[in-house]
Amino acid sequence: MAARNVDLDKFRLRSFVEKLIAIGEMEVHEEAVSLAELSAVIESSPKAKYFKRVGAEQYEMVSAVSGSRARLAAAFGTDERNVIHEYMRRMNDPQPVVEVPSADAPVHQVVLKGDDIDLTRLPFHLQHELDGAPYISSGIDYTVDPATGRTNVGCRRLMFRDRRTMRANLSQPSDLKKCYIACVERGEKLPASFAIGSHPLDYLAAGLRLPGDEFGLVATLRGEPVPMVRGVTNALLAPADAEMIIEGYFDELGYREQEGPYGEFYGFYGPVHMDPVFHVTAITMRKDVLHQTVFHSGGHLSWTESGNLGGLNAELQIWKALRAAGIEPAAVLAVPASNGRQHVRVALRRGQHGQARQAISALHAIPRVKHVFVVDDDVDVFSDEQMEWAMSTRFRAASDIVVTTGHPAFYMDPSADEKGSMDKAGFDLTAAYGVPDTIETRRPRAPRFNGPRRFSSAKDALASGPMFFHQIMEALGSKDGREVALELHALHERGVLTRLRDGEWALKEP
Repeated sequence: MAARNVDLDKFRLRSFVEKLIAIGEMEVHEEAVSLAELSAVIESSPKAKYFKRVGAEQYEMVSAVSGSRARLAAAFGTDERNVIHEYMRRMNDPQPVVEVPSADAPVHQVVLKGDDIDLTRLPFHLQHELDGAPYISSGIDYTVDPATGRTNVGCRRLMFRDRRTMRANLSQPSDLKKCYIACVERGEKLPASFAIGSHPLDYLAAGLRLPGDEFGLVATLRGEPVPMVRGVTNALLAPADAEMIIEGYFDELGYREQEGPYGEFYGFYGPVHMDPVFHVTAITMRKDVLHQTVFHSGGHLSWTESGNLGGLNAELQIWKALRAAGIEPAAVLAVPASNGRQHVRVALRRGQHGQARQAISALHAIPRVKHVFVVDDDVDVFSDEQMEWAMSTRFRAASDIVVTTGHPAFYMDPSADEKGSMDKAGFDLTAAYGVPDTIETRRPRAPRFNGPRRFSSAKDALASGPMFFHQIMEALGSKDGREVALELHALHERGVLTRLRDGEWALKEP
C-alpha cells in the first residue's frame, strides 16, 4: 500500500476520544485542573477523562482511555462479548508497516532539538502519593536490537530526571531489558523512541511478547497497515499518527540510578530499583498535541488500563492454552479487578466429567494465572452475580477445589513466599455429573410464550405426553395462566389427569 493512501487520523488518539465521548464513556472537564490534583480527579470515577486545561501550560490531556472492556470493544469496533474473538481474528491476519516521509507525518509537525528540548514543558505529574518523582505513564517504546535487527514494542513509564534526561523501568524481565544489557556489555548506546498519545490497540500490541516483527503487531491489531516515520535524530521507526514522540537513547553506563517507587498493577507499590538513564535527542509532536496519561494503579483495579489491557491479552493466551488442550470454551473472562492476569473465569459447554479439572490444569501452566473458576455455559462469566450464584450452589470445597503448589511467582506478586514460589487454585463450579434431571436441578426462568396455538384444549395437548404447566400454556398459545389452571383443575376433579412428582401433568391411563 502506498503511504499516500494511509489514513493518518483514523487511529489517532484524538479521533478515538471523540468516539468515547459519543458513546458516553468519557467525562469532559472544561474547568482548569492542576497537575497536582490530576490523579485524584482521574481516580474519582470509572469513566475516561478528557481535560481541556491542565496545569499552567493549559494542556489538553486524556486519561484511562483503555480503562474498560467497553472502551476496548470500541477500539476494535465491536461489542464487549465479541471483542476477544475479533482480537483473535486479527491476529490471524498479519498486516505490514508502511513508511511515511517526515514531511507527511503529523507527529513531525513540530520538531524540538538541541537547546529547545525541555522536559519541564511536558505534563509529568505525581500519579500516586509515594511515587519517587513525577511520571509520564503512557510511553510505548519502539526499539530495534542492534545485534539482530529484531523490532520490539513495549510499555514503559518515564520518570522525570532533568530537562533532557529521564529514567525508565527496565528492571523487570522484558525483551528490551535483554537487548539493553547486551548493548551495555558491548559498550553501546541503545536508541529508542517513546510514542506518547496512542490508540488502545497500540497498547495491546505493546503488551504482547511474540516472536517476529513487533512493529507489524501494531498494524495487525489495527487490522490494517500502520504508518510509521523515521526519527529525526535516531532513524528509528515510530507511528506517524502518534500525538508525540520522544527520541533518544539509553546510555551505555548500565543500571546506575534509582527509579521508583511507583504504584503497580497489583495494587501495591513497586520498590525502588536501579535503572538506566534515557537521554532525549528530540521531541516531535502534532501542532494540536493531545497529551495522555495512563491510569495504572489505584483503589479500583477494574478501572485501570493495566487491568483491562492486561486482561484482554491474558484472554488471548487463555484461549490458545485451552484449545491446545482440546477444549473449546463457550466464554472466557480475565477479571480486571485481579489486574486482569490472576483470576480467570471459563464457561464450558456441558461435556464429559472431569473436563473442568482438565481446563484448570491447562491454565495453571500459564505463569500469570493464579485462580481459575470454571462454570457451565448456563452461567454468564461476565456477571459477578451469576458467578457468586454458581459458587454458592455448585461448589463443594471437599471435592471441587484443585490446589497446586511450587509455581514460580509472577514478578512483584505480593503472595509469593521467600523462595519466590506461589500456590494456585482451581474452582470447579460446574453442576455435578450423574445427577438425575429433576425440577430441583433446573434453574428458574421467566416464561416466554411466542409460539402458535397447536392444540385446542389442555386434554388434547396432554395426549401427546406429560407436560409442565408452562408447556401446556405454550401449546395452547395462551397468555392467561388462570384459564389453563381452571381447565386442568376441572380435568383433575373428573379423574382425567394426574400430577407427577416434578409438577408435570399427564393423562391417566384409560
